[in-house]
Amino acid sequence: MQKIKEIFFSNRFKSFYWRTGMMVLAVIIGSILSNIDMLTPYLNPTTVTVLGLILGEISKAINNALSNQT
Repeated sequence: MQKIKEIFFSNRFKSFYWRTGMMVLAVIIGSILSNIDMLTPYLNPTTVTVLGLILGEISKAINNALSNQT
């Protein structure tokens, strides 16, 4: 049981959690923006995916900054 706990709290999984959260945020932003008629032609799955990847990199930088403070 302790080994499983270590796996879920490892740095790799923490990174996965951050990136998954940012992808969810990208989907939410994409959904909100799709309701704005002027932006609808520019939104497609690729745009939302790229936004998620950008947000993932931002989250990585935030996570690194927070890790260096403690």
